[in-house]
Amino acid sequence: MSESQTPNLIDDQTFRSLLNGIGELQSLACDIGIERREKQSSIYQEECDKSAVDNNEEETLKIIKQTTDLARLAMVLLIRGLQICATHASNKAKCFSSYTSGISYLREQQGFYAPPKNLLLLWERNVILIDLFTSDERLYCNKRIAQDMFDICLETYDWLRSLANNNKY
Repeated sequence: MSESQTPNLIDDQTFRSLLNGIGELQSLACDIGIERREKQSSIYQEECDKSAVDNNEEETLKIIKQTTDLARLAMVLLIRGLQICATHASNKAKCFSSYTSGISYLREQQGFYAPPKNLLLLWERNVILIDLFTSDERLYCNKRIAQDMFDICLETYDWLRSLANNNKY
């Protein structure tokens, strides 16, 4: 697709459905006190967070369920968003049934549909986690994972919205 052509994302029903899902995701996040972080944490801070022992006594089963639901919804919306974008990048000639196939296709894009490098890194860094959580409903997560998935989903949504509005990211 040449850069002068405008993508048809705004007119796409699946994209509008994604927008509704993003609104639901933000509402769920607000209910449990998760807000979008302004800046991704540093590698040092991530390692410190990973090594910190979670105090499970403070997290009730309700909070764990809510954070897991939030993380799982963010993951599903992220997958849908990537699949929608990859489908449009292929001029609707290809169908992408998995998260990794959408990432692989978008990684090869040049020009308009080329994702920013920071998003590619975030997507690829979380492939295994997303595959696990979307395939096994018995898994639960903590608030840190929910926060990360929320941030990645909204960052991806911002990029998709810029594509839909025919702007550069």
